[in-house]
Amino acid sequence: MHTSTLTLTLTSLLLASQNLIIVHSSNTPISISADPTSNPIALTSQTSFGCLALDWWPASKCDYDWCPWAVSSFLEVDLTSKVLKKAISTLAPEDTNVFLRLGGSLCDFVRYDFPGSHDDECRDFSDPTNSTRVGYELGSGCLKTDRWDELNHFCADIPGCTLIFGINALIGRENSTCPADTDCHWDSADNACCTEWSGNWNSSNAEALLRYTEAQGYDIYAFEFGNELTGKGGIQAQLDADTYSTDFCALKNLIDDIWTSSSSSAKPKVVGPDNSYDGDDDWFGNFTALSFEKCGGPDVVTWHQYLLGAGVDSAADEKSRDPNVLDEQIKNGKNLKKIIYDNTPEGSTPPEIWMGEAGGAYNSGRPGVTDAFTSSFWYLDGFGILSENSEQTFCRQTLVGGNYGLLQNTEQKDPNPDFFALALWQNLMGKNVMEVTRSDAAADRYIRSYAHQSDSKDQLTFLLINLNNETAYDVNLSAPGMSRFEDFTVTSESLDSQVVFLNGVELKLNDEGDFPNVATLGVEAADGPLTLQPLTYGFYTFKK
Repeated sequence: MHTSTLTLTLTSLLLASQNLIIVHSSNTPISISADPTSNPIALTSQTSFGCLALDWWPASKCDYDWCPWAVSSFLEVDLTSKVLKKAISTLAPEDTNVFLRLGGSLCDFVRYDFPGSHDDECRDFSDPTNSTRVGYELGSGCLKTDRWDELNHFCADIPGCTLIFGINALIGRENSTCPADTDCHWDSADNACCTEWSGNWNSSNAEALLRYTEAQGYDIYAFEFGNELTGKGGIQAQLDADTYSTDFCALKNLIDDIWTSSSSSAKPKVVGPDNSYDGDDDWFGNFTALSFEKCGGPDVVTWHQYLLGAGVDSAADEKSRDPNVLDEQIKNGKNLKKIIYDNTPEGSTPPEIWMGEAGGAYNSGRPGVTDAFTSSFWYLDGFGILSENSEQTFCRQTLVGGNYGLLQNTEQKDPNPDFFALALWQNLMGKNVMEVTRSDAAADRYIRSYAHQSDSKDQLTFLLINLNNETAYDVNLSAPGMSRFEDFTVTSESLDSQVVFLNGVELKLNDEGDFPNVATLGVEAADGPLTLQPLTYGFYTFKK
């Protein structure tokens, strides 16, 4: 049994960009503490903080001559894969859940071939085209009942797996006609016709899917209405708040009509707008107010974030560890929460707020960054920042597919470093978000510290991240009234490596395709200040 201030000595040699890091030590130890007897400052979702995405993108999706989507679309991915099932199960440890989000940019192009849909246009995705912003023909892509059945059975067979699905919100609307030579894929900013739409949403195709889903008794946690279609941050469309809220409420009312008290499954929640925030205060404020006025408000407000910019940007590497970049989440998260709360009518409960999609770098990520050790710094810091801001779920783009998958898009599906970052969080960080007290505000830019407590209040876990590439920090870590400290420290031989070590043990699949149980790999540490080496992160548990 140890007291609540303990030592960790790391012997790992870290390399960054193949250059040896010269390690300096801070002179004065930093004190970081959390009071386990205090009330939490926020709560994460009682269902799941963790969320994984499978996207629509076909193998022909390419960005910057990278084509990383082969057979990863949820229309094509091998649902019999034992590794895929074990991956989801690993991220939903005992008594927890993990969301599996089926959606993405092409959700507003796809048709559904279901009984009663009366849709003769359900067809495969087109060849890539520059006629639309997302690069495929409108109306291409088809979800059929047999694949919908397979997806639902796949998730139902995995304890803790919970489905979310994105509904086509463009069907029925008319896109403005652009001149024949218009390049909407790359030059939409100079061609307003690419994102101009008129008319109303036609719910009939979605209704066929919804009625089939209810009749089968499938458990869908939530339906999202569209993907990145709203305001100035919209991609394929930039619908105003009045138009979007009207059709959002049409979907919500349709779900209310279909799922009745006699339904064998729970009524799904309705989620939106699944769009980037980008300081679009007026749009989010108007949507919140109008949706409450028209249909009682959204169950969840979601926003998307790609902190590192475009995948082609070589600066994405440094951005993943830049405090100035990571701190943008603090500003955006606080602003968005205030807007939503201020526009929720008095006497009504504000909707939950989720990070609905984040993959680091947009346009499929960046190899050597969003699939490597350096990605875990922005990823985990986002968990900590946004959970402190009362955001209840964080959805990762993707589980597999692109250059930002938690799993490599190979037959073996080896895990990337962020897989283990999420696994550690899911196993060790409770739902009660605690206030953290720090003695050195200046060091906070590089030492990121967060604390969560379990519902039973018998365990409190700190997450510490050292973003500094040359300074080790000594930390006096404490949780008054608790002891028995365990350490889970993650290192790698280089920032662009896809291999990580937990307390010196390489994390990888074994010969049977099983993932290591990270919760069992903690080690106890000696007394004294904890030394957090440059470019490392760790979880530190205290128990009564």
